[in-house]
Amino acid sequence: MIRRRNPNYTVLIWLLLWSSVPAQQPESNDPVEGATASVRAQVTADREKSTVELAAAKAAWESASVDGRSAPETLVRKLDSLNRLDLLYGQILAALNHETELRASKTQLTTDIETLRANGPTEPRPFPFALLENLRDRLDTATAREQSRAEATEAATASLADARAMFDQKERARRQAREASENNSDDARTPVLATELHLVQLESRLTGEDVRLREIELSNQRLEGELRPLQLTLLQEKIDHVASDVGFRQQGLDEYLAQIDQLEFHLTQASQWAQFDFSVRDSEWIEARRQLEASATKEPELVEAFEASQLARRARQREVALIGEQLQALADVRKVWNRRFQLFNLEAGAAVQEWETETRQTLDQLHRDLRINSARLTELRRETITLDAKINASGDAGPRVRGWLDQQKRHLTAMIRNYEETVEQLESARRLHDKLLSELTTQIDTITWSERLRSLWEGVTAIWNYEITSIQDSPITVRKVVVGILLLLTGLYLSRISTRWFGKRFLPRLGLNEGAIAAIQSLLFYLLVLTVVMLSLRVINVPLTAFTIFGGALAIGIGFGSQSIVNNFISGLILLAERPIRVGDLVQIDDLVGVVEHIGPRSTRVRSPENRDIIVPNSSFLEKNVVNWTLSDDRYRTHIVVGVMYGSPVRDVIRLIRRALREHGKVLPKPEPIVLFADFGDSALIFEAHFWIRMRRLMDCRVVESDIRARVDALFREAGIVIAFPQQDVHLDSQSPIQVRLIPNK
Repeated sequence: MIRRRNPNYTVLIWLLLWSSVPAQQPESNDPVEGATASVRAQVTADREKSTVELAAAKAAWESASVDGRSAPETLVRKLDSLNRLDLLYGQILAALNHETELRASKTQLTTDIETLRANGPTEPRPFPFALLENLRDRLDTATAREQSRAEATEAATASLADARAMFDQKERARRQAREASENNSDDARTPVLATELHLVQLESRLTGEDVRLREIELSNQRLEGELRPLQLTLLQEKIDHVASDVGFRQQGLDEYLAQIDQLEFHLTQASQWAQFDFSVRDSEWIEARRQLEASATKEPELVEAFEASQLARRARQREVALIGEQLQALADVRKVWNRRFQLFNLEAGAAVQEWETETRQTLDQLHRDLRINSARLTELRRETITLDAKINASGDAGPRVRGWLDQQKRHLTAMIRNYEETVEQLESARRLHDKLLSELTTQIDTITWSERLRSLWEGVTAIWNYEITSIQDSPITVRKVVVGILLLLTGLYLSRISTRWFGKRFLPRLGLNEGAIAAIQSLLFYLLVLTVVMLSLRVINVPLTAFTIFGGALAIGIGFGSQSIVNNFISGLILLAERPIRVGDLVQIDDLVGVVEHIGPRSTRVRSPENRDIIVPNSSFLEKNVVNWTLSDDRYRTHIVVGVMYGSPVRDVIRLIRRALREHGKVLPKPEPIVLFADFGDSALIFEAHFWIRMRRLMDCRVVESDIRARVDALFREAGIVIAFPQQDVHLDSQSPIQVRLIPNK
């Protein structure tokens, strides 16, 4: 059996050792740097030993793997641990080099700050505005990194804790393996235990070096934490120096605008090409859909071809829309730079506050656009993951299907790239608007009171002349609406005052009664209100034709839902015009009796004899039988009834009753009162006295009747005439004498 000769690794090992020897570093007086150099030298030496062990382990593994045999698992574990250990040494050396760089950067930053404070910036004065803009961008970037640095420090601390826990675990395993090897009395198990101890020691060494790496990384994170304040201080002080003597000339503005014009030109060309390509892709999509619909079996190749053409069409369609958004953002960017130029050169004037409001609105829109595009970008990336899984699962589908899937992946990637560019440009525009807003806020804080008042007056004037809407090409402004409302309110107040004066001072001189005055006053008030409303609409510049549709809708609503209200309103107008009842009339509706106090547009207020106000719908006075006791005349005929004993002188009774009527001042002499011997009652002779009085209230009649009854009673007493009371005669009809028996009390 011919064995393969093992390669000679002697030359390879020496080459590795020679290449790992570090270059000779100049001696440093810094104790920290000296400690770092000592650690670097130790790590380099350890790596040299590890490299020799790794080469030997590889040689042993290749020797054990000849003729298709598998190497022992212990050898595989050793080789894996040595490989990882070699990588760790490389990472430790890189971390040590990074530590040296950080310390050098810290020293350089300290020197730069001292130089800046002593001599100022080295750029020629006046400083260009682009320098100030660049410094501010760097400051914003450094400030934003501060949060991520804190998170990185927390992650490094957690990694160090995990590495130490793993090192403690491997150390316990090493001590147990060493104890087992030292206490072993079985010679057969000695090689196995020795090999296991060597592997555990190697793993413990590996975790120990991992702890060293994590400690250096944590130290580097803390060094970066010390560098951040120095960087921020240097940038801020440099910004303060530059801002004190910076110039923003027209040439600088033209340079910015030229860059925007160039980008806008490229975007316009890209938009035209995308629109042309979209028409091509649309034709391809229509053809692919036709082929897929014509296929009865829906072959996978046709399905994927249709999906690819649809995705290509969608990608171009979205690209056109995204380029449009970018062009709009560029237009806003151009406006921002012009405004920043005017602000810097104090040419903005009173438009600063208006610019601030507009900038805030634009920022809100940019935030919304960023959220929308970021969400769509996330969706596209998820689609990419799904498509990758589909591509990986299409191994047996054939090369043409795989080609269509790859084409879908390219179109999807192009869409993602377009969205990323759009998000990047929107984010850049947002930062630029933030700068403008900050400068506007600073400018507003320095505005004098006179400028504030002038700006406030301009704002009030703008609101006063703001167009709310338009009707038939006639603008409806805030000024017209306010003037119209004031005119309407003033007109209503003056209409009420004037109609009251007219009803109290002028109409009574015409000899009109109270009811006629109230009716004329109400009609005049309604007429004035209508005139004021028409005049207010004319001032607002609202034509009456604008209420045509509203009037039709109102008529339908009146017909179906407002019959009762309109019925009462029209009834009120009829009552005021026809005047079947008037204010002050004594009326009776069913069981309701009272005096009319007020006739309104919908209802009439009636006061009952109990002094209660009763609201009666106007339609009730036209639909029901109404007794108006004072419509044409306030004279009212009433009567009283008197009963006297049988045997009383009839003529004297009639004379005394007439005397009582004549003596009462409220009984009218004409028509003359009438006293009648009305009937022979069961217990009395019945007399009736009919007379007329003037009655404005129901109580007037009752008071007069009461007075006359009292006077009649007094006259009858003087004349000895007795007012009868109910009597009953009992007649006993018996054929024999009635026996009466007295029963003694027991």
